[in-house]
Amino acid sequence: MLNLKCFKAGKGDSFLMTWESEIKNRLLIDFGFEGTYRYLGPLISDFGVNDFVIITHVDYDHIGGFFKWLSDKQHPLNRQLTVFLNTPNLIVAPDSSEKVGIKHGVNLEILLEERGIVPKPLFVESDNTLKIGDVELVILSPSIDILSMLIEKWTANKIYQEYLNQKLQTNDRVGVDVHKKLRSKEEILKSPPQPHKWEDDLLNSSSIAFLLKYKGNQLLFLGDSNPNIVCEHLKCNESEPCEIDLLKISHHGSKHNTTVHLLKSIRCSKYLISTDGSGPYYHPSRETLVLIATYGRKNEDESITIYSNYSLDKDKLLTKDEQKNIIFKEIEELEFDSKF
Repeated sequence: MLNLKCFKAGKGDSFLMTWESEIKNRLLIDFGFEGTYRYLGPLISDFGVNDFVIITHVDYDHIGGFFKWLSDKQHPLNRQLTVFLNTPNLIVAPDSSEKVGIKHGVNLEILLEERGIVPKPLFVESDNTLKIGDVELVILSPSIDILSMLIEKWTANKIYQEYLNQKLQTNDRVGVDVHKKLRSKEEILKSPPQPHKWEDDLLNSSSIAFLLKYKGNQLLFLGDSNPNIVCEHLKCNESEPCEIDLLKISHHGSKHNTTVHLLKSIRCSKYLISTDGSGPYYHPSRETLVLIATYGRKNEDESITIYSNYSLDKDKLLTKDEQKNIIFKEIEELEFDSKF
């Protein structure tokens, strides 16, 4: 059996996977914001040689809790822990007092080296498969081209300033922006796909995305990745779709990260969205949910289930008619039985 825990991570992501195997392995995917660590700490305090961490990309809503772990003297990181993280040199530790300028921040790469941990890169290459006990990960994003341009165009200080700017715009209202008029289903379905060009959205497009395989189960974890990049490396398409048991929707349900082509390239009826719905973006987007409601069903006899780690105000996102055959569930964990 494979168990997936979904933590309260605000607008971010944080998941812990455990599974039955001869050797006990655990995989932590992202850390959410700093406050997420209060949920994570007790569960990862004994992480060691058989455990793995994937930090999908350099946004602070995915890595904030990691800084809390680094400063936790009661539960220090085990030097034998395997951490997958691209471009750690582009991440600067935020100053906890927020009274000191960014120039005093410490680079994450240096903090890890001081603790004897050298993070490993994880991106699309000739051998895209990573084995962790009985679990196999097929890496779908990012490409080396994306990482190269990210390093060329961005600096740690610039990324941190972007985070501070977003923080100033944040409020605690959960759900869609009530001041924004909802687009009709017909308008959404007639509109062309809305993904950003990866060159114009390097931070999110650099996100690690992967297909997780475990004893007949297939789970897609997309981080904040670009759907075009994922579809390019996913070995399935609209004519030969993949059977997927769960899709962790990219970028908290943003309309820019889920496309009709992606949904038609898989056969899936269970979706997971990680967000508290707060501003300035008010994820998930109505557009994403309309696409899932229209194209996100394995067959006409099976309902769609949308899981979330916070309660979604479905009536502000979908009409009553659009909600037919859709089950919304706020969850803390999911389990997947072996299929063989």
